[in-house]
Order: sequence, then C-alpha cells, then structure tokens
Amino acid sequence: MRVVYHPMKQGTYQVSSGYGSRWGTFHAGLDFAAPIGTPIYAAADGVVVQGKERYNVAGFGSWIWLDCQATVGKDFIYGHVKHDGIMVKAGDRVRAGQQIGVVGNEGQSTGPHLHFETWGAPGRLGGAHQDPARYLQGAQNPGGGAVAKPAAVAPTSAPAKGHILGVDVSYFQNGMSLKRAANEGISFAIVRTSDGTHRDWAYQSHIQDAESAGLVTAAYHYCRNPREGSSIPQQVATSVDVMGGYKRPIWLDCETAAGLSAQHVQEFKNEFERRGVRVIGIYSYIPWWEGHTIGGEPATKPFGKVWLAHYGSNPDGNPAQVYAARGGNKSRYWEYPLGNQKPVLFQYGSKAEVAGFADVDVNAFRGTKAQLKDLFYGTHTAKPEEKEEPELSDIDKKRIKLSLDQFVGYGTNKKGEPTYNGWDFTHLVKVANDKQTNGKGLTLVEMVALTMDKQNHQEEALKNLSDSFQSLIEAVSALNDTVTKLAGVNTTEEK
Repeated sequence: MRVVYHPMKQGTYQVSSGYGSRWGTFHAGLDFAAPIGTPIYAAADGVVVQGKERYNVAGFGSWIWLDCQATVGKDFIYGHVKHDGIMVKAGDRVRAGQQIGVVGNEGQSTGPHLHFETWGAPGRLGGAHQDPARYLQGAQNPGGGAVAKPAAVAPTSAPAKGHILGVDVSYFQNGMSLKRAANEGISFAIVRTSDGTHRDWAYQSHIQDAESAGLVTAAYHYCRNPREGSSIPQQVATSVDVMGGYKRPIWLDCETAAGLSAQHVQEFKNEFERRGVRVIGIYSYIPWWEGHTIGGEPATKPFGKVWLAHYGSNPDGNPAQVYAARGGNKSRYWEYPLGNQKPVLFQYGSKAEVAGFADVDVNAFRGTKAQLKDLFYGTHTAKPEEKEEPELSDIDKKRIKLSLDQFVGYGTNKKGEPTYNGWDFTHLVKVANDKQTNGKGLTLVEMVALTMDKQNHQEEALKNLSDSFQSLIEAVSALNDTVTKLAGVNTTEEK
C-alpha cells in the first residue's frame, strides 16, 4: 500500500519558496521555513542513502537522502538539516512518518528552513527532480491527525521581498577587509580578474578573503575591443590564468570607450565557456548599451543575464543608505530593460563607504544569498573544485544491486536479510559440487567457481593417470631387470 507523509507536521512551518523558475535559475524543491529544531519526517518507507555520516554537502551543508523507489518510486532530499539533529545514517530502513531529523540552517541558507526535493525513477542519480507539491497532495500529517493541507506556494517567478547588498572590487581595493564588509552587511563580492590582458594581482586574495567571510562570489573581466591590442582568446587566457585554482563564474564587463560589437561579446562568451568558465551574463550601463558604442541596443539574452549600472546623483554613505536613497527595491531601474531583459543585479552607486574604503561600487540583488548563488553557479551546482556527488562507497548497495546481481548474486545475513555482498565461500563450494546445476541459471561467479572445480577435478585425474603411468614404467623396468638376471644365470649353467 502506498503511504505518503508530509515531511513536516501541519502548523509547524510556512512555505517560503516554491518549485520552479526563480531569478533566472530553477529552484528544484519546496522550502519550509521553521525554527531550528522543528522535527522533520520520512515521506515514505525507504532506505537512507546518506545521513549523519555525510558532512559539507555543497549548498546544503547537511542533508538526508532517502531512497523510496521500492515503495513510491521516488528519492527524497532533505536539505539544510541540523547536522547534530540527524537521527539516521546510511543503510537505515525508515518507515513513512518516522522522525529522521530536525530543521537547521546549514550550508548556503539565510534562515532556518527545510529544503525538500522529490526525484523520479531511478532516483537522484539518473532521474529528474519533480514538483514536491504534487506528490504531497493528500499526504498524511506526521504524528497522526488530519491529512495535511496542500502547500500554498507563492509564484516563484516573482522576486523575493528582501534584498542583499554586495561590492565589486579590484586591486584598487587591495587591503579592504571583506570580513569587515560582511559584518557591515555585505553579502556578495564580484572580483575582477583582468582588464584586457592586464592582470589583477589582487583577485585571488580578494576571493579567499570573501569566501572565508561567507560571501557569495563571482568574477568579472573588463572586455577590450581587439583593436585595442589584444585578441579575445588572449584576454580570456589571461583571465583564466589569473583565476588559477579559484575559477569562478564570470561577468563580461562591457563598457570600453573603444566599443565592442555584439559579435565580440558572443566571442568572449564562447571562449570562456570553451575554457570551462560559466558566463553569467553582461555588465553595462544604459547609455553605453543603448548608444552607438555597441551598435544600438542589441538583445542581451544570448549572453546570459544583465547586471545594470546606473548611479543617478551617486550619493555618499554606507551601502544601505545609498540603496535607500536610490529607491531601494522600488527603484525604477529594476524594471528597466537593457536589450530585451530586465536586470538581475543593480549597481546603484560607486561612492559608497565600505570597510573603511571610500568610493566603492555597490550592488543589490532582490533575493537571498542562496538564490544569488543559484544565479551565479546554477541551481545547487558546486564550484569547480568542490564535489557534491557522493563517492560510490557512500551509496546504499541497493542502488547498484541490479547490476551486481548479474555477476555475484546477493547474500543474506543470519536474519535472512539481503546484504548484497556477494556469495560466501561455503555457497560457492556448494554450487561447484552441485552436479544438477550443469551451468544453468548461475551467476558469473558461480559459473567461474563451477568451471574451476571441474578444472581441478580434471587436473587431479590427469595427475592420478600420470602417477599410474609412472608406476607402470617402474614395474616394466623392474621386470626387465629380472629377465636380464635370469638370462645371465642360464648362460652360466650352460658353461
């Protein structure tokens, strides 16, 4: 019988984000906002693939991964779970409605909540994520009581009510403490790699400082027209070399006085992607993109997203003060289409005071840090040097038994439960000695064992035959010696 439970008890949570498009990326689950420590439950009968033994899951911090393919044809992911509140480990079998952990604020999260994902067959590895709200329609309420009401989800295409602020920096801000900036309310930093083929030597130190402070990071390259003296491949090679082991998604800064063409911008994008760098989109200001410099406001969608610059009166003050003075989330420039897209980032000033530095470029994003990271890196995509997927040894053996059974079959423990660890030696000997099998319906290991056993019998038979033949030779030799001696005796008697 198919038994489905809601992952949280009715009345303990609020749906804070739905499944679907969100600021140019895709949010692959439902977010249930709740205080840290709020219980979470198994959505169906299943097996834990990963639980309390897994640390530092990219994006989620900690998670629980349930394989419920055998019961409901789904895998379930529980993200941002409080790590010391996880109650299950890999290999545990759980029942629908059983408590498995508590809400946390782990990983890339701006507030305590449960991120809940549903994956169709064959599961998270090889399957596709699905809208959890559809699966949870009519789900049982954990702990008994009435059936949980369907989750009321606001349209995910609408921007979040809140916002976060960030800076873009280069070697002109060398020595700025981005940890101090974080304490002052900065949530992200976009760091320059290069200007044409001119290297920004502060890039890696800025990235390390920003990420150690928990800021979301990306890079940007100031694109030069090739007629200024360096080809597009040379510029991109310089940028990638500057990044070194700190390769991050990149924005294409389009504002050079020498002008660029839309074809140039496309070539920059292609070259970065050829070198394995994700291009987020283009940065520019209104008069430049709309004027004659680039050729009359070309479409921006082919290049990714838009990061729009407009300073207005460019007031002084801290980032929050300047943003409020520019209209905040209600600024009309959030609705200003550059090319054929509205901006996802807004550079609203260049004279803000940040971490003791004056005249700093400041930017806003209408959403959360997690949403911004999705925008920069793609939904739940790890940075290049990170590894999100588990090692094969971490996956419950049920995930691979179908293929392994074709080779080694399955075993059982003393309770008769499947272990999928292969046949033991006693079983192999039994198979090898079972003359009735005759090689039919056997696994590969069993057939090899049977073949080896037959070979051993043949070798033993040959050895016995060889020993018998050797004994026969020795007997013939002894008989020959006896005949020779008798012949000698007869000769002597005749003399």
